[in-house]
Amino acid sequence: MKTTSNSARSQRSDVQLNRARAWALLTENALHARRLPRYDSDSPGRLMAIARAYDRICLRAEGVLQPDATESEILAGLLAIRMLREKLDHDELKLTTLARTKRITWARIAEWQELSGRQAAERRHLQLSRAHTRPDGTAPRTQNERVEYARELRGRRAERQWALDHATSIRRVARQLAAIEDLQQRVDSSHEARIMQAIGKPNTKEKPSQEPMVWPRALRECVAEDEHFGNTPQHPVDDGGLDDSDWHRQQQEADIVHRLLGLVGYAANPRNIDLSDLPGLADTISNLQNDSQQAAKIRR
Repeated sequence: MKTTSNSARSQRSDVQLNRARAWALLTENALHARRLPRYDSDSPGRLMAIARAYDRICLRAEGVLQPDATESEILAGLLAIRMLREKLDHDELKLTTLARTKRITWARIAEWQELSGRQAAERRHLQLSRAHTRPDGTAPRTQNERVEYARELRGRRAERQWALDHATSIRRVARQLAAIEDLQQRVDSSHEARIMQAIGKPNTKEKPSQEPMVWPRALRECVAEDEHFGNTPQHPVDDGGLDDSDWHRQQQEADIVHRLLGLVGYAANPRNIDLSDLPGLADTISNLQNDSQQAAKIRR
């Protein structure tokens, strides 16, 4: 491990040395100088000097100028391309971000970047953003990730609305399921519970202690919360004069019945609980789950 670390540090040192030497050559500093100049691509004067030296190397490579470009000049020119490309990409990201903070439209940005349109400019900005992490070390989402995130949010809102529209059925099924006296015992003896128990302590010879599955208790707590919500009188909301108390209460109800739907969904899978002695309840839960999933497919 230590040898690998030393090798990595050595490689980084070589990279910095190569870049310093290339910068030194392109700014007409002697390669055999005792102290190489600090690599600093942000210096305007240094960039102008590099541009002139770089142009001379390219002209010599084309045969326009004599003498022919040396091996050192060719290699320095190639490395300079990489270094300048990194700087220009970073500068492009900064300037594009600044343009957006000044409310310049993507269409105008695309025009001045000579891109095909608004979407191309935004896509270019996202590509550059991915190449440069934020100060906290995270990277912005790609366009596909943003689309998937927006789609997920729309699906979640639609699912909440479906639950609210079918709140009566969801409440009835949830209360019937929560009322089963041995609900916890049924769930803890299920196929899924045995798998979770085996995963919990796979390398011990002793019989692992039984950890109760959490969703039965969560279901009963959510049913109790829903009953309390239904018995609590509605109070006006201080919203600065806007009468949105009905909307706030509806959102609370949507949140509760949506959680009830998710908890009831556990019982739709026979691996999670055996309801063979309660076929009517099992069929009702299965139908509710199927209706919810079918509605989700339509929303997509």
